[in-house]
Amino acid sequence: MIAAELLAQAAFLDGRVPQSFPFFGVERRGAPVTAFARISDRPIGIRTSIAHPDVVVVLEQGLLRAVPSTEGLKEGGWLLVNAPSDWSRLAAPAHARVATVDATRIAVGLGLGTAATPIVNTAILGAVARVTGAVSLGALDRAIDAFVPTRPGPNREACHAGYEQVKFHEGEVATLPPRIPAPELPLPEGPVASVPSDVLHTASWRTQRPEIHLDRCTRCNFCWKFCPDTAIALDASGFPVIVADHCKGCGICARVCPPHTIEMLAEA
Repeated sequence: MIAAELLAQAAFLDGRVPQSFPFFGVERRGAPVTAFARISDRPIGIRTSIAHPDVVVVLEQGLLRAVPSTEGLKEGGWLLVNAPSDWSRLAAPAHARVATVDATRIAVGLGLGTAATPIVNTAILGAVARVTGAVSLGALDRAIDAFVPTRPGPNREACHAGYEQVKFHEGEVATLPPRIPAPELPLPEGPVASVPSDVLHTASWRTQRPEIHLDRCTRCNFCWKFCPDTAIALDASGFPVIVADHCKGCGICARVCPPHTIEMLAEA
């Protein structure tokens, strides 16, 4: 959401006509969020979500597996993904042009967020400027100074690093497997789920996973008590166990753990 807003502000500073807005559903902490941005040289009359984007920007590579991030991307459109620089084979639609930038490494290196929760907005925006030419680096610098109240200097550095470190992938991307639609089931009256739980797993939202270091665990069970999704069970000895099918990767367990035995790792 912040990245889309900064992009629109930079476009305005470049003398163009921008529009940006987020899409909110019933997401909990850790669930994927979508934001839209339009940039034009003429007034924008449309106010709807973007069904057929020219560019899709994915701030966490795991979302390519978890949600239909590239749905509707135009033929020859750009897919820009925050991904490690050595990840040369990226699952993507066959008709897309693909670029990657290791925005996570850039953000962590500049102290923007933490290794578990890096703040990659400005690094990814520098890459957007390089890939699309939709905004200038100078305008992004000015937008960061005006609208990023915390550590604008490192955020400008991240933006420039993202611009310089984009990698373009041509002829070396793997295509995504076809998505299997959920079965259509007759529904009785009342508030019931549309698909059975063995088909719809909330773990598909996850981009990070908790790992419990049991050698430091005190069995206080705070993680079990505070997990919003019943994704932590207790074994016969009272130690916590992650129920992977239902863990969204929200990171609440890691934050409430008194001895800090839980580490959030990027989903493989």
